[in-house]
Amino acid sequence: MKIPNHETRKYEGIVLERMIHLPPGGKMGDLPEHLQHESFVRKGDKKTGGPNMRLLRLEHDKPSLTVTGYIFNKFVHPTENRYITPREAAALQDFPINYEFKGTLGQTQKQIGNAVPVRLATAIAREVVKYFERLNKHGVLKIASYFTGAGGLDLGFENASNDVIKFDTAFSTDIEKWAEATIQHNRENWNFHRADITLLSSEKVKNEIGRNPDIIIGGPPCQPFSVAGKQKATNDPLGILYRDYIKHIKELQPEIVVMENVYGLAQVKSANMIEEIYKSFKDIGYDVTHRELMAADYGTPQKRRRLFFIAAKNLNYFQYPLPTHTEFDNLFGLPLYSGAGNVINTLPKAIVRKERITKKST
Repeated sequence: MKIPNHETRKYEGIVLERMIHLPPGGKMGDLPEHLQHESFVRKGDKKTGGPNMRLLRLEHDKPSLTVTGYIFNKFVHPTENRYITPREAAALQDFPINYEFKGTLGQTQKQIGNAVPVRLATAIAREVVKYFERLNKHGVLKIASYFTGAGGLDLGFENASNDVIKFDTAFSTDIEKWAEATIQHNRENWNFHRADITLLSSEKVKNEIGRNPDIIIGGPPCQPFSVAGKQKATNDPLGILYRDYIKHIKELQPEIVVMENVYGLAQVKSANMIEEIYKSFKDIGYDVTHRELMAADYGTPQKRRRLFFIAAKNLNYFQYPLPTHTEFDNLFGLPLYSGAGNVINTLPKAIVRKERITKKST
């Protein structure tokens, strides 16, 4: 059986030389100086900057750093001298092996890098199950999913369904056409609609579901808040799309809301985003709480931090999930973090493309 999104290339020149000399867990700075990128080499007492973190060999027993849309020139396979494939990156994000991402290489990498790790989403969703059990509400619960992307958050809710409570993503939406292609290929039943949230009416969402949703989930675009970016926050048009998200919540009145974002949102200097988000929810009648969670604490082979906001009518019935894994030996019997290499090595061998990366590549 062919595994989707699992192709690599043959590397040569300085790219290959760097990989050959890269130890497990090694970075650009661990290479002999003649193999380091010119922008990394120190001039005097300080570095000139550059891609000093864009090379890292994964380790078998340790989780990776955060998977981003740019892993094509960052994460090196634990044992092979090549960058990891999109499928291997997806494994670090807990996606099922047969979940196929549509689009070009760059487009698939972007979808994977922007996704919520599925195990982390599942941990949150299981607490949402308990929330509804405490309300004595069972059966099929309808979800409206915004900024769906590749569907990591929705897959978490799908995984958390049980014999008593079944989550049904009855409506999903995103503005990206390749997200549309990915969702329609893998989960046609999620009723995907490609739309700009600023133009999408809540009445349409309600009509598509057949009633108001029980749950609204979504992650408004996080680039304006990322600590890896320029943190333009609300000065960037993408940074205020959460206000349209709040507007839909006000009009659709779900029982509970899950909103996730990068942890950098709490560190934005140009605006007190946490305070503004709390006020926005309270103004429409919801209590809200937030917490930063580490994906590795829930079995994801990746040290990825995400910020979760939970808004509900009865917030006392919700609790954040306790960690199921730990970084160090402990007295509670929790298993250690999942290793990136151990997860990647469960996949079949990658297919090698005929084209090669030239010596000009760095």
